[in-house]
Amino acid sequence: MKSYDIVLFSPPSRMINHYRPPVGLMYLGGYLRKKGISVKIIDIPLKEQIRDQKFFNNIDQTVDLVHKQMMEEFKEIATSIVGISCYTPEYFETLKLASDIRKLNPSCKIIVGGIHPTFYPEDFFDNPEKLVDFCVVGEGEITAYELVASLLGKDKKPLSQIPGIVYRKDDSGALAVTEKRLPAHNLDEISSPDYSLIDMNYYTNANPYAIRGVFLRSMYILATRGCPSQCSFCVAKKLRQFFGTGRVRSARGLIAELKLLKTKYAIDSFYFVDDLFTIDKKNVAEFCRLLKEERLGLIWGCSSKVSTLNDEILQIMSRSGCVQIDFGVERGSDSALNIVHKGQTVEMIKNIFGLCHKYGIRTFANMLVNLPQEKEEDLKDILNLLDFIKPEVTSINIFTPYPGAQIYEDKGYKFTKEEYAGLTRSVLQLIKSSPEKFKFSRHNVDLEQWVLKYSKLYNKVLPNLRFYFTWRYWRTILGSRRKLNYCRQFGLLVREFINQKF
Repeated sequence: MKSYDIVLFSPPSRMINHYRPPVGLMYLGGYLRKKGISVKIIDIPLKEQIRDQKFFNNIDQTVDLVHKQMMEEFKEIATSIVGISCYTPEYFETLKLASDIRKLNPSCKIIVGGIHPTFYPEDFFDNPEKLVDFCVVGEGEITAYELVASLLGKDKKPLSQIPGIVYRKDDSGALAVTEKRLPAHNLDEISSPDYSLIDMNYYTNANPYAIRGVFLRSMYILATRGCPSQCSFCVAKKLRQFFGTGRVRSARGLIAELKLLKTKYAIDSFYFVDDLFTIDKKNVAEFCRLLKEERLGLIWGCSSKVSTLNDEILQIMSRSGCVQIDFGVERGSDSALNIVHKGQTVEMIKNIFGLCHKYGIRTFANMLVNLPQEKEEDLKDILNLLDFIKPEVTSINIFTPYPGAQIYEDKGYKFTKEEYAGLTRSVLQLIKSSPEKFKFSRHNVDLEQWVLKYSKLYNKVLPNLRFYFTWRYWRTILGSRRKLNYCRQFGLLVREFINQKF
């Protein structure tokens, strides 16, 4: 039986992500190992990746199976500490993990971190079973290390002197909340993901999900922390009080990580999973310059906001291998954008999309409906804008009010814990069952039919396939050290294409 200082879990429902590794746990595990703590991530990736109707009809059984496999693996491990990451919809999954872990190892200390325990740590301490011992509030690496070191006796620092944790003072159930943990100033000191903690042979398989719609061997990279945007539909604004904003990893630190991934794991591309990779134009330009100098032959994509880009930086990004940018366009008029505090105008959107087309950068447009004050005219504005900007890929989503977002808090209610799990259900079901909580639009358009119709209309076959006939794509494939992997995975691409288009 192998022994570790700490074992880390993600809730089993995250395993349904398309070849997306547990990035947060990898960064946490990397920092802990750098500080001398032995770490194990229990990760059960699904081998079947096509998300067709049959898959979704059986999703509960699939999640249960993953949970059981996690517990089977945990049985063979000795540890005194367990860490679990938790988003709001995963609240009961997290408690179920904690309960079954406690049955197998009654004496271990269970720590929960992530967005939900950061916003609402008290939710984890009001159950009689006392399943959770600690919540980590805010940025996790340094806090987790100090807490684990204290629990292991490697550091004599009292719990009360560790910033950023919540725990029970005594058997009475009274909570101790320590002072707020200030975000780390130098991300290079804490941002060191450990790729040896996961099955990289699996996660680097050729797939069309990282740079969405582009079939490549890819990995996800995190370059920044904190988003400065004020969007009222997102939790990023509230998270700033815990994570700060505008912190970036150095360009040289990112290049060092990419060299490792290219050399050891033979990736051919990467995707910046940041909310806003282009937050610091100077650092982006330096990164692009170094990427060209190193001649790694990697192509890449990222998420951005039109207000952070211009002609010069887009040209630099394109020349360094950027082939796709994902944008939160959301709305089709200035008035609708202002209502949700998006911080951009329709003219800015049109200009940046035009420049992307000019420099051969594919565009991915995220649109959002069912927002406050939405009228039928707003839906028409969205379509008119899509007709003008012509994104290669369009995603139309129906807004769900997540705890922590301004729209949720302005509504003046708080979801019960029983309602947390419901956030994973179809938004349309939620709107029908509880319109007072989930319906924000003022019109009566059937959003299910509207989204289905226009998602197909604005995701035509040719724009999706055009990139596959470019020299840039085939140069990457021909230069890959894992050409056979593309052949083995080609069936996935065909099946996913059929599933998405038909």
